[in-house]
Amino acid sequence: MKTPTPIRSLLHLATGMLFLALACATARATPTLLQPITLNPGWNAVHIRVQPNTPNLDTLFAGLSIQGVWTYVQGTGSPDFIQEVSEAALSKAGWISWVPSASPDAFQNDLSRLQVNRSYLIHYTGATSTNLVVAGRPALRSAAWLPDAFNLRGLPVDPAFQPTFLDFFRFSAAHYSTTGGLQPIYRLNGAGVWTRVAPTEQITPGTAYWIFTNGSSDYQAPLGLSIPAGDGLDYLDVVDEVTLTTSNAAETPADVTVSDLSSPTNNPLSHAVRLTDGTLTWPSLPSPLVFRLPAKDSLDQRIAVRRADMTNELFETVLEIKDGRGSCHYLAVSVNHPLAAASVSSTASPAAKSLGLSTAHAGLWIGTATINAVSEAHSGPLSTNLEQGFTRVLETNAVTRLVTTNLVPNSVVRTNVSMATTPTGSEFRLRVLVHVDQAGRARLLKEVIQMWQNGTVSNAADGTTVALTPGRVVLVTDDTKISQFTGITARDGDVVGRRISSAGFDFAGNELPLSGSFEIGSSVRGTNTMSETFATNPFRHKYHPDNARGFNLRRVIELELAPPGTNAPPGYGERVLEGSYHETVTGLHRTNIVVAGTLQLSRVSTTSVLNQ
Repeated sequence: MKTPTPIRSLLHLATGMLFLALACATARATPTLLQPITLNPGWNAVHIRVQPNTPNLDTLFAGLSIQGVWTYVQGTGSPDFIQEVSEAALSKAGWISWVPSASPDAFQNDLSRLQVNRSYLIHYTGATSTNLVVAGRPALRSAAWLPDAFNLRGLPVDPAFQPTFLDFFRFSAAHYSTTGGLQPIYRLNGAGVWTRVAPTEQITPGTAYWIFTNGSSDYQAPLGLSIPAGDGLDYLDVVDEVTLTTSNAAETPADVTVSDLSSPTNNPLSHAVRLTDGTLTWPSLPSPLVFRLPAKDSLDQRIAVRRADMTNELFETVLEIKDGRGSCHYLAVSVNHPLAAASVSSTASPAAKSLGLSTAHAGLWIGTATINAVSEAHSGPLSTNLEQGFTRVLETNAVTRLVTTNLVPNSVVRTNVSMATTPTGSEFRLRVLVHVDQAGRARLLKEVIQMWQNGTVSNAADGTTVALTPGRVVLVTDDTKISQFTGITARDGDVVGRRISSAGFDFAGNELPLSGSFEIGSSVRGTNTMSETFATNPFRHKYHPDNARGFNLRRVIELELAPPGTNAPPGYGERVLEGSYHETVTGLHRTNIVVAGTLQLSRVSTTSVLNQ
């Protein structure tokens, strides 16, 4: 289904905010996986599936008799040897190495740390085998296969179900053919000799092999895995949903399992399930999630986060994805929720408290009011007591009824109604910008500019530059303060701010205070008064003598935030809000004009202050 234009705009903005967050992040979350590696006396070819949390190699290999570590920097061809490993052979072009800092040759080290999804040769001089456990963050991305060459790499296989080389590669034309069989693959033994494997040998997890690739290939495993961007499910501050695509290269269906390895009971993730009647639901992600993947086909799993269920500012875990036939992928999950510690306000409505939803909605909300009902100009007059508001007229099965009681406290009471709204022939969309500060005070914005505030630095005792405070995004509504900040996006070779505005509202300055509570189950309201001499008063006309002055106009604007429905998305209340829009216009006609419609809002920034 095609996404409506206003929502697409919000998605584009949210995507831009995501890339900004990635660029400006000062520290990255590190969901941890433990990778056990067995080192046997002599030479070992190992494949690292995590980005080690310990970058220093002296610390990582402390207490182990490691003579040295080498890795091949893949260039335009294979190394010029394939049979016997020696330190002399590894000194040739294409190899980089590390030896312990106590070694006389340590000054020649050009390998500083181990990298995820890379393979290494480790010379272990101990008398007996030992176990090394590498803790770090897994990453989905790996280097592409170098065509028509040997590639030194490991394979994503299940430690509990080790497939044979033939079963693993039989679906890849670059590694197997029905006429030529399996392409050459070599395993390193303890004596430092590469020996060719038999097709029926099992693949050992964490072991690196020389694998010949005939032509180009992007083959991962019989079970393929991909995500739109990055190397894990990084939701950061602004992303609510990521699509996880699984593909089956085999000729028979696969039963895929997705398991949370660290926090199955506290997992705030949900997955999309469409019912037989077409309704989209978001149940919690079970551990494991099991689904049937058809042969030679792929499936998308929409994985979303429920930040409202998070009690900490950071959630991290690792997902294990297997097909039961030997393929095994690990996927890091990181979710930031900087407002998780905020408690429910003492003034929160009972409905909001009963839902367990935080009232910490601080930040910039952008959305659309879809106007679909308006009062008839010849209808009876509304009560002039606009401070009391009006009762909304609801039409159900062509029967009009008046709603005269509040659904929840803190809502605006609407009484004394003698005018009904009529559905419009077509909808009118109005952009709405709302900023909420940390105290919960809401403001309707006419325009806001995203700018950048540089961080502060200082000089350490050793002369190096250290950061005192990180840079951050600022929201500017006061044009006189624009010069205090720097731009955030490039335009025509210059770095400028990103301007967001709405043509549907005009008032002095860029902010209109709203009264009430910006929280689920309640509403906020503001009065936009436009004097007869206001520049954009619709009755004024510069070149018409009868319209040198207009009429005093008043718009009473109300935004009502609805509780989540049964099938509300996981980000509802924290990143997404829906409700209704109401407005009463006085001065355009001898009677008041009432308009109503639906409201959709998305939070695109958690910056809780303006102009600083």
